[in-house]
Amino acid sequence: MKKWRSIGLTGVLAVGALVSTLLLGGCGSNTNEATGEGLAVVTTVYPAYDIAKQVGGDKVQVTMLVPPGTEPHDWEPTVKDLKAVGKAKVFIYNGAGLEPTEKLLTPDIIKDAKTVELASAVDVLPITTTELTSEGEAAHHDHEGEAHHNHQHKDSPQPATEAQEEAEHDHHHGSVDPHIWLNPMNVAKEVDVVVKAFSEADPANQAYYEANGKAYKEKLAALDTAYKAFADQVSNKELVVTHEAFGYLANQYGFTQIGIMGIAPDAEPTPERMAAIISFVKAHQVKAIFSEELVNPKLANAIATETGAKVYKLNPVEGLTEAQMQNGETYLSIMTQNLTVLREALGVK
Repeated sequence: MKKWRSIGLTGVLAVGALVSTLLLGGCGSNTNEATGEGLAVVTTVYPAYDIAKQVGGDKVQVTMLVPPGTEPHDWEPTVKDLKAVGKAKVFIYNGAGLEPTEKLLTPDIIKDAKTVELASAVDVLPITTTELTSEGEAAHHDHEGEAHHNHQHKDSPQPATEAQEEAEHDHHHGSVDPHIWLNPMNVAKEVDVVVKAFSEADPANQAYYEANGKAYKEKLAALDTAYKAFADQVSNKELVVTHEAFGYLANQYGFTQIGIMGIAPDAEPTPERMAAIISFVKAHQVKAIFSEELVNPKLANAIATETGAKVYKLNPVEGLTEAQMQNGETYLSIMTQNLTVLREALGVK
């Protein structure tokens, strides 16, 4: 079931320094199929596409398989997608269970493409849900190892039963959180593996890829510094979000993520969960509820109505819309916008 999703977060700190640099090296066209000269690179989701563009510049031709505006948790590759993978020199995917790797990584599909799993470059986090009592008390619950999350994030997933697959609504993530890019320092680590892959596939342009990677990592470090400075000014660090996409951001900057829905954006909460969140928001005097552009805001709005909190939009940067890509938005620009939203929502000047 596809949902509406949204964007938001803030960057009043260092925005002047960031904005001028963040918009450099934009996405280019909303490439679903690359044409022309250059190293042939195929990516799955937008975060992988953006890294490939930032590192590869005009030396690569990048294809993104998940179309703009599409919810990546629901994506299944078409026959055309699978053929595109086989024509690539480099194939970049997120991993951590986000994509159906059992369909993408077979030898007859990959052929001679060099594969890059971005999640292999970072420390992945287990899926952790903050359980709430009816009195509004919170406790973290780690899903790792539970039977209904038996998909693995590596290249050889364990088969799930038909009932489990139906229960998961065809989502692929297992016991780990796949939203690794929401920590900018994770993206910096991913840049290194992409630079290495491009340099091995196209050694004549190694110096070019290394220079691009170094420049991009400096921008990511500046973004991280801005987020840390913001977080240091926040006393109440509970983030009530529509779905639990922001675990890596919360972990990096000392926040607690409270999800209305689970790790997948179509997992409807129970009435008990809704009541517990309302109690939590009231008990902890939470002033902001964060929804998303591609997720229906009705649940966030319902909680806001009951508690007096205000609804804001954060962008999990899972996939940009076609208009955003045509306007030259990037991971850096969206994360800067997110920082601006967070500052306003949490009352940081």
